[in-house]
Amino acid sequence: MLFVIFLIFIFIVVGALLRFKKEDTQKNPSLLGSSSLLLQLLLIVLFITGVLENFNETLFDLIWWSTVICGLTLGIREFKSNIIVSLLNILLSILLAIFMLLLLFITSM
Repeated sequence: MLFVIFLIFIFIVVGALLRFKKEDTQKNPSLLGSSSLLLQLLLIVLFITGVLENFNETLFDLIWWSTVICGLTLGIREFKSNIIVSLLNILLSILLAIFMLLLLFITSM
């Protein structure tokens, strides 16, 4: 948990520094980046509330990992056009991957 808090702090500092350094080059976030961010936030909310327990496990894994990979690639690809949304996409992708790996490790015991 301490690692995740440290990771969030690093992303906030890096995003703020890069945002103020390149303030004139920031564009509006793309529709694909924003939709990926919203999908990741929706998955986190559904995971925390426990709604995902009713889904088919294979479908759930497919949606989860495709969202993680999509958010990570979009975050890296659109880093120059919008730093804040890209860093949020990357951070949420890492958090979703950590949640899934913890879930896999716990259920395999």
